[in-house]
Amino acid sequence: MGNNLMMTLSSVNKVVNIASVKKITFPLVLCLLIIQGIRYIDSGGNACGRLLNGGSLVEAGLWQPAGCMLHKYKESETKTCLKMLNIAFVGDSRVRELFYTFVDFVFPGSLQNQGKMHSNIDYEKDGFKMKFFWLPEINVSALELYQSWLKEADSFPNIIIQSMATHTIKRTNGSDEGLQEYKTNLTKLIPSMVELTEEKNTEIYWLLQEPVIHNLLVAPRRAITNPLLLQYNEVVTSLLSTSFRKSLFKGISVMNSNVEVAIQSEATPTDGLHLDKNVLTLQSNILLNLFCNDLIKPIDGSCCQHPPSVSVVQLTAFAIGICCLGVFLATKLFLKTSSASHDTEKGTNTKDGDKSVHPLAEFLSAAVRISLILLYFYICDRTDIFMKSNKHYTHVRFFVPLLYISLLGVFCIDQTKQESLLNRDQTDEWKGWMQLIILIYHVTGASSNIPIYMHIRLLVAMYLFMTGYGHFSYFWNKGDFGLRRVYGVMFRLNFLTVMLCIVMDRPYQFYYFVPLCSFWFLVLYIAMALWPRAYMLPVKPTSTTPNGVGQLDETCKNHRSPVALMCFKIFALFVGIILVFLSQDIFEALFSWWPAIRLFELPAGSVREWWFRCQLDRFAMLHGAVFCFLYIILKRLKLLDDSKQGCLFSMKASLLSVTLSIIVLLSYSVWAIHCTSKQACNIIHSYASILPITSFILIRNIPGYFRSGYSSFFAWFGKISLELFIGQYHIWLAADTKGVLVLTSPYWPSLNLVVTTIVFVCVAHEINYLTGVFVKFAVGSSRDTSRTSFIRFLATIATLCLMMVINDIFRRPSQAT
Repeated sequence: MGNNLMMTLSSVNKVVNIASVKKITFPLVLCLLIIQGIRYIDSGGNACGRLLNGGSLVEAGLWQPAGCMLHKYKESETKTCLKMLNIAFVGDSRVRELFYTFVDFVFPGSLQNQGKMHSNIDYEKDGFKMKFFWLPEINVSALELYQSWLKEADSFPNIIIQSMATHTIKRTNGSDEGLQEYKTNLTKLIPSMVELTEEKNTEIYWLLQEPVIHNLLVAPRRAITNPLLLQYNEVVTSLLSTSFRKSLFKGISVMNSNVEVAIQSEATPTDGLHLDKNVLTLQSNILLNLFCNDLIKPIDGSCCQHPPSVSVVQLTAFAIGICCLGVFLATKLFLKTSSASHDTEKGTNTKDGDKSVHPLAEFLSAAVRISLILLYFYICDRTDIFMKSNKHYTHVRFFVPLLYISLLGVFCIDQTKQESLLNRDQTDEWKGWMQLIILIYHVTGASSNIPIYMHIRLLVAMYLFMTGYGHFSYFWNKGDFGLRRVYGVMFRLNFLTVMLCIVMDRPYQFYYFVPLCSFWFLVLYIAMALWPRAYMLPVKPTSTTPNGVGQLDETCKNHRSPVALMCFKIFALFVGIILVFLSQDIFEALFSWWPAIRLFELPAGSVREWWFRCQLDRFAMLHGAVFCFLYIILKRLKLLDDSKQGCLFSMKASLLSVTLSIIVLLSYSVWAIHCTSKQACNIIHSYASILPITSFILIRNIPGYFRSGYSSFFAWFGKISLELFIGQYHIWLAADTKGVLVLTSPYWPSLNLVVTTIVFVCVAHEINYLTGVFVKFAVGSSRDTSRTSFIRFLATIATLCLMMVINDIFRRPSQAT
């Protein structure tokens, strides 16, 4: 039975694997791109259309537009925006209530005198101008108002919010004549509206009528019914927009999202006609995003915001990608023709299995594929073709996916062939489950939850711990301090990040994890590579050399012991880290010179974000190196045994260590749950993270049955964890991680999450493979001379410096501030 199951699973794996999924993913993305592109073009490329039409009430007081992101404005941003605008609200008592709420929403408590009931209301304060015009019906007064604005040189409004219908229904008692009159008068008013938009560049937004609660209406208003309001709304949409809600006139838009907010809200108006304050507040937030997003350009406010223009560096990158495609096609055709001619001359027929890939063709193929992937990144997060949505955190959204991946991870437990402490399978598994938790953390917006935030901070420290552990182990055991090794590690770490910096027009520090890993790797390398060097070279056991004991190389043979020397270096590194981080001013001065500042600035000209990121886990890398060093020493002294499936220490020591480790982990979680301030807890975390990381490793490795098993599910993701961490910024999340990418439909979030996740994982896996190809060409093989490696290294550095210079020359004003 077991053998049959294994044979069945093996057969399924031959068909359903990452290669076959990637073959399906490309046409899927192409189809989605065509569909969403047609929709975008059909809407006229209107960046406001998704905000004006449709949406859903996620929870009380939280509105999610259909396919774009709402920004929560700060008072300083609001003042900056509204100083540029002169806003007019035109309509009946419903519009007046919206005017009151909007002013109070923007400037709380500033509108003390609300004016007379049926009259105009002026609001002017500190350079802000807003006015309500009492015009309950479309009549001659409305026409005269527009004509007066056309004659004004300065006092005309930039934006008009207009809506009216209920008074006409009430006056005509809901008759057909009243509806026809409304249509006729609106038809007469439209030419003046169009003229105002063309001559004064005024934007007009006509709000459709929200439904009423009929049984709460007073007797004079009983003629107002929801079917009648729908008919009046149909008149407006037929005259001002197409059947697809595309505006018929430039500068005039019909707004339907206010109706959706009112319908989906559970708040009941007291008089049946005027909306509840909470509903009006949501509508005010929509209006603020409508007015200000394209002026302030908040990252998390994609609604009504036009995409950024393409920079010179981006244009250069796109041109290089197109050239690669052209050269690749020409090369492939040439090689195919040349191969066919060669086979004809020799009278042979080369089988597919015997064909070797030409190095140039392999390089160009990889270049074209990475170019297409980077183009996909750009389309997803720098255009409006694909939609975006806000993150909305709830405990259910975070913990349910966590439970799913935990069950999958447990289901895929396998036996490792390596039983040593922190073996490759185990570290891949470790990176895998951490990365999946971080992805869930980001997509659900869980950073607002401080206990979860503190646990994620611990995971980042664990990554840096593994950086120190893995590289220390390599340098100590191999003694390879050559440039090729350093260049290879840095190239693999930074390849995707540098490409995204160019294509997405983002600073290097924006992808903070890669700068952290790169920096701490270089710190460890310099500390270990500086003379005198201390490292162990494995030798074959002899009668005088016990198994597991190494020997010193020529640079260290004058020292009594490499262990003692290494202890000194570690202590010196520890003191150096403490001294560098004693003063923030000194730290910032160390990284504020060109070109280093270009690597660590965020925003432009400031390295404070780098200070925050770097000091937060400043001991994590050193912790990993020290742990590895202690492991090596304990193993040499035979105080630790991981060569077979048994406990690392004696039974008593193992039991005590595991018990204490469990207590430490639980204590850290209890402390994190009671954290109330990120700033205060981050300070403690910098030192305290050492304990839970060590405790986790001991629990995972002391029992032999834990150490010899691993989850292949988590390990698979661990092998592409770097690509997942960086790629999530733009092709799984959106708006530089502030939102969520929508490939399918904002109304089917679960389906969208499945589709975006499949595409995202496939792209990450492909980038991982392509990075390996580029490493082979950029770094070369072990047979290359030191001079060749040095020339390649200098060429890479020169290219990056050139890109920095070009970026500095053509830097936009927004980037420089």
